Amino acid sequence: MHIPDIIAHRGSPRECLENTLASFTRALEQRADGIELDVHGSADGHVVVHHDAMLQLAPGGIAAIGELTLAALRAARLHGGYRVPLLWEVLELVGTHATVYVEVKAPRIEVAVAAVLDRYPSVRTAVHSFDHRIPAAVRTIRPGTPIGFLSDSYLIDPTGMLHPTAPDALWQYTHLIDEALVLAAHARGVKVIAWTENDPDRARLLASWGVDGVCTDVPATIRAAFSPP
Repeated sequence: MHIPDIIAHRGSPRECLENTLASFTRALEQRADGIELDVHGSADGHVVVHHDAMLQLAPGGIAAIGELTLAALRAARLHGGYRVPLLWEVLELVGTHATVYVEVKAPRIEVAVAAVLDRYPSVRTAVHSFDHRIPAAVRTIRPGTPIGFLSDSYLIDPTGMLHPTAPDALWQYTHLIDEALVLAAHARGVKVIAWTENDPDRARLLASWGVDGVCTDVPATIRAAFSPP
């Protein structure tokens, strides 16, 4: 049976706060093949791991990542007392244990992202975004970087999206994937990664169609779905 890569969506967010070092550590313990995370840029050029542009701080209040310096980020605490990690810290944590998939959420931080990836050449990394210009720009700055395009629409004709820019992967909303789409992407040499899939039966169906990766909130559950009885 074909077993797709199991990619931990912001770590293991059902057990630890998403996009934290604790969440990524837990995902590695659950034998995730990949770690997916989101990044923004700080006021002084650091690449910050967080989903939203705003931090929800403990015990209360909000702060815009783009307006914070590194010192302010180090002092900030999220709910549960978690610290906001930087991208380089995640790369150090993961090392060679998994691939780190970086979703770039903010514009104009491509140079900063590429610079961090350059510092960790032994870590397997890839960059993706809903704004397809961003991963394309990162690959221009850092040739050889695998890139992916995020999509939450069904592609009637995948050629327009997958050529000539030629991403390495199509990150497709799970419920808009069928076998025909997988075959069309593969015919163009493009992998298909399903997001976000938490149902074991659906994950096995996606695998039967040849989906290359399953991005999930429950990496242990999806890993068990492909384990021998």
